[in-house]
Amino acid sequence: MVHTVIEVMRMDKKFIAAVAVCFVALVGVATGTYFLGQKSDENIVKLGKANITETTAADKNIEAAGNVVEKETQKETAMESETPKDREVEPGGYLTEETTKEKAVNNVVEENTQSNVSKKDYMYGLSSEAAAQIKTLKFNKNSKLIWPVEGSIIMPYDVKNTVYYATLDEYKTNPGIVIQSSKGTAIKAAADGVITKITQDDELGVVISQAVGNDYIVNYGQTINPEVKEGSFVEAGQTIAYVNQPTKYYSKEGDNIYFSVERNGKTKDPLNYIDYED
Repeated sequence: MVHTVIEVMRMDKKFIAAVAVCFVALVGVATGTYFLGQKSDENIVKLGKANITETTAADKNIEAAGNVVEKETQKETAMESETPKDREVEPGGYLTEETTKEKAVNNVVEENTQSNVSKKDYMYGLSSEAAAQIKTLKFNKNSKLIWPVEGSIIMPYDVKNTVYYATLDEYKTNPGIVIQSSKGTAIKAAADGVITKITQDDELGVVISQAVGNDYIVNYGQTINPEVKEGSFVEAGQTIAYVNQPTKYYSKEGDNIYFSVERNGKTKDPLNYIDYED
């Protein structure tokens, strides 16, 4: 009996020892697990803070980049709004400031050059050479013209009263004179001068205009086969054309030449400048 009790007690001690060992082991595992969990939480917190820091820095970089782009856009918009309307665009962008200044200088020089050129330097649309010749002419109210053709005056000059036009069968003013002639007769230049224009007129046919100086112009109508051209210098008595058959407006008047004098757009009586006996 005693032997049995002793055996049981020995078994209880072993069991208790085993249980104690297991308990200690469990406590150790639990403690290790706890500390590992705390360390992991700390790492997670640190990692989260690092991520937050990195995210904040990236956001700041993105914001800064956006501000730069916005400023550049505003700068370009301002430059475009300040760009002159007449500023030309070349491949690659606007003209440089240097080119723009050069263009402005050229424009000023061109304007000054144009303002320094008198309109009379190219009077009547002629060349400067022809204009220079006109300036040398010395015609005035006391100067005399020669007859462009020999013949009777069949229609006198009159701008105050009316003159009878046989073909038209009506009365109206006449800013020139109509000199009787015959087809093919040579027409002479009435004075030294420069031919300013040769035009076609329904009523007067081919009209030759000649500057004789001091803004005086003489016109020859009902002509054919001009022997001169615009800008030609002619001398008094030189053949400039020939008498043509009259237009339908002068058919009853017969072959003739229409002759007129004007100055600055105002007509003058040709007989005031021609030796004439009534």
